Amino acid sequence: MDRFQIDRRSLLRTLGGAGAVTIVRPGLSLAQDASPAAAGTGSLTIGKALEPVGLDPALVTAAASFELIAVVYDGLVRLDEAYQPQPGLAESWETPDDTTFVFHLRPGVTFHNGQPLTADDVKFSFERIVNPDTASPWASQFEPIQAIEVVDPQTVRFVLKQPYGPLLATLAATYAVIVPQAEVTARGDLQQTMIGTGPFMLKEMQADTQITLAANPTYWEAGMPKLAEVIYRILPDEAARLAAIRTGEVGLTPLTDTTSVGLADESDGVSVVTFETTDYYLLGINCQKAPYDNPQVRRALSLAVDRQALLDAVFFGQGSLTGSVVPTLGDWGADPATLPYFGPDPEQAKALLAEAGVGAGMTMTILTSPLYPEFNNIALVLQQQLEAVGIAVQLDQVEFGTFVERWRARDFETFVSFNGSGNDPDRALYPVFHTGGSVNAFQFSEPELDTLLEEGRTTLDAARRHEIYQEVQQRVADAAPALFFATRVASFAHRETVAGFAPTAVNVWETLKQTTVEE
Repeated sequence: MDRFQIDRRSLLRTLGGAGAVTIVRPGLSLAQDASPAAAGTGSLTIGKALEPVGLDPALVTAAASFELIAVVYDGLVRLDEAYQPQPGLAESWETPDDTTFVFHLRPGVTFHNGQPLTADDVKFSFERIVNPDTASPWASQFEPIQAIEVVDPQTVRFVLKQPYGPLLATLAATYAVIVPQAEVTARGDLQQTMIGTGPFMLKEMQADTQITLAANPTYWEAGMPKLAEVIYRILPDEAARLAAIRTGEVGLTPLTDTTSVGLADESDGVSVVTFETTDYYLLGINCQKAPYDNPQVRRALSLAVDRQALLDAVFFGQGSLTGSVVPTLGDWGADPATLPYFGPDPEQAKALLAEAGVGAGMTMTILTSPLYPEFNNIALVLQQQLEAVGIAVQLDQVEFGTFVERWRARDFETFVSFNGSGNDPDRALYPVFHTGGSVNAFQFSEPELDTLLEEGRTTLDAARRHEIYQEVQQRVADAAPALFFATRVASFAHRETVAGFAPTAVNVWETLKQTTVEE
C-alpha cells in the first residue's frame, strides 16, 4: 500500500495575449503528426460511481459525464502540468492582434467514424454551443466570440468582439471539445453516443451496468493509448467499490468517504492517490424565492455556518476553506478570512434575520442526493448549525437524476452540491454569477457585479484582472447567493498493478491514455 499526495496551487495568471506570436509545442512528448497509435494492451476495469447523465459535451454539466467525454474527445488546446496552454487538435496558433486567433489543425486526424477532422467541424462545434436553440449551459463562455471563419480545411480563425483573456483556458475545457458536424446534424445531438477524436472510443453501453471503451487504433498521438480497453462498472454504492478494489475486481475507483479511503490505503496491493481539486462544495440558494430574495436572510445563513466545524465533521479536515474562487487556483483566490459574512457569528445572524422580518420559526428545505454521501452529511451539519439561530431545516433527498432535473428547472429553495471552478477565474465566476449566466442556478443578479465580470474577461493585463477578481469575490460574499465551504479533495484507489494514472487538479483523466496494467 502506498499513498501519493498531489498539491497544485500555481496556475497561469492569464491565458490570453496579443501580438504576432506563434505558439508551438515546447518539449512535450506528443506526436507531431497523425501516426497510428501503437496497439494498446491490457484491460482496465474502473469502478464508476454514477452512470453518465447524457453524453453530449455541449449539453451536460455532470462530472459523471465529463469523465467519459474527457477520454473520448479532444479539444483544440490542452493545459500541461504547469497549466500552460499547449497544442491539442490545433498544432499551432497565432494571435496577430488582441481580437484574432488563428488555429492550424493537426493534419491527418480522424473521428472515430473514420471521417477527417476539418475546420468546418471546429466552426460547427462552437457555433452550436452559442446557438440559443442548443440551450448549452456553456454558452456564456463563448459570448465574446464574434465570428468563426474557415480559412481553409486545416485553418480556422476566431474573431472576438473584444479582447478575451481566458480564451485559451476556455478552449482547453472538456465542454469545448470538437464534435463531428455530420454526425450531430444527422442525429440531432450526441446524448446517447460518443464520436470524438480521442484516445478511446465507445464500444458498448449497458444501462446501469457498464460502459466499455476501446483503444482508438488511429489516434494521432503516437504510442497512445497504452491500454486496449477500459471498462467502467457502474457501482453507485461506495462500500461495493471499496470491496471491489480490495479484491481486485476493479483496478481503479474513486472514493469519497474518508473512512473508505483509509481502509483502501491499508489494503494489501492497493495504492491511493489523493489531490485537492478546483471543485468546491456549496449551499446554493434560489435568490428569486422568498425569503431568500432578501440579501439579509442570505447573509444571516452565511454567518450561522461554522465552515471549519463543517470541514472537520464531514471531511476530517481534508480540504481548504474557500470563497467563490478556490485556493487551488493560486493567488486568484481571496483569503476566506477577508470575505464579509464568512462567519461564524450566530448572534449577528439572528439580528439580521430579525431585521429582515424573519424570526424564530423559519423553515428551510435543502435539496440533496444520497448518491453523494457527503451531500447529505453537509446538509445534516447545516441542519444542526442553522437550528442554533432558529431555522428549522428539512432535507429533500432525491435520486440524482431528479436532483439534476430540479437543478436545471431551478426547482429548489437551497441545494448542496459541488461546483467546478475550471482553470481561470472567469470560468469560476462569469457563467455562475453574471445575470443570465448559463449555469447561474441561483438566479442571482447584480448589475455592478456584471460590469466587473465583463471587465475581467476583456482585460488582458494580469495585474488588473487580479484586482477585478478580488473585488468580485468580495461582492459575491457580500450578496451571498451561495455559501462556499471547502475545496473537494479527490481520492482514487488503484491496484498496484496499475501504473501511470496521475490526475491533477485541473485535468483528472488526461493520463488515462498513458495508464498501463501489469498482466
